[in-house]
Amino acid sequence: MPRKKESKEEKEQGSVFDRLFRANAQGIFMPLIELELGFKIKDYKILQEKITKTLEREVDFLYRITTDNNEEKLLHIEFQTEKDDEMIYRMQEYHGLIYRKYRTPIKHIVIYLGTNKSKMVSKLNSDEIFTGFDLICINEIDSSKLLSNQVPEVIVLALLGNYKGKRVEAVLRLILNKLLKVSKSKTILGRYVNQLLLLARLRKLEVKTKKILRNMPIIYDIKKDGLFIEGREEGREEGREEGREEGLEQGLEQGLEQGIEQGQKLKENQSIISSYKKGIATELIAEVLNISIEKVEEVIADWKKNPSKY
Repeated sequence: MPRKKESKEEKEQGSVFDRLFRANAQGIFMPLIELELGFKIKDYKILQEKITKTLEREVDFLYRITTDNNEEKLLHIEFQTEKDDEMIYRMQEYHGLIYRKYRTPIKHIVIYLGTNKSKMVSKLNSDEIFTGFDLICINEIDSSKLLSNQVPEVIVLALLGNYKGKRVEAVLRLILNKLLKVSKSKTILGRYVNQLLLLARLRKLEVKTKKILRNMPIIYDIKKDGLFIEGREEGREEGREEGREEGLEQGLEQGLEQGIEQGQKLKENQSIISSYKKGIATELIAEVLNISIEKVEEVIADWKKNPSKY
């Protein structure tokens, strides 16, 4: 069945979500990896994400052959006139790319044409050989196991786990109550609720999650958080245009974006600064307020220079 073509708006929303997810993924999933694979990660450093998917140059020779034993395989030949300490790793890269395309066993050969004795390494150490990967299927992990953990990043993942007959609403309430117990402050609690909202998008549970948050003010004060700015009281300020208060009420009930549209620029800027002070990522602020990341960064930069304006 052909895949439905995405609209421009859907692509843009997907792009925003991808950026948000990448920005938060390591904080959410590192504890799960430790839990499931049984080792501790003492420290880590983010490396360059983009890896070239195509070779900078073509392989020298690549043949499909049949041996005298009627075995079909590929024969890959490279010629070297000088010693290359990276040759073993280049060949490993070639192997992965060639095999991915042809799905056929490969015999690799390097023919050295230099005059000096070659000391090139031709075999990988056992820990350099790709033999597979560990697979963690979160939807197969019992949500009770995740909920019983004391690490907040693991607790929020219960939303993606196996509920075993439990209703999603019940699991959400359990997650929120557990987060309340393990969070040391409202600021920290807000951070994990933001992660929960992010994960809710993976299961299309944003609406249910937000509804439960509104009904559990003791867990998460929706009137004070940057994700759900409720400007009813502020809307009564003298000089606001007619209909602003109604628009902000609508924003609380029907969604943040509609409410923000009814607000004025000052309220939007105050919302950005309020959310930023609570540690909410600029990407998430932009996505929730339906404005560009550049706009968010511009307001934050201006606030840092002229805090009295806000």
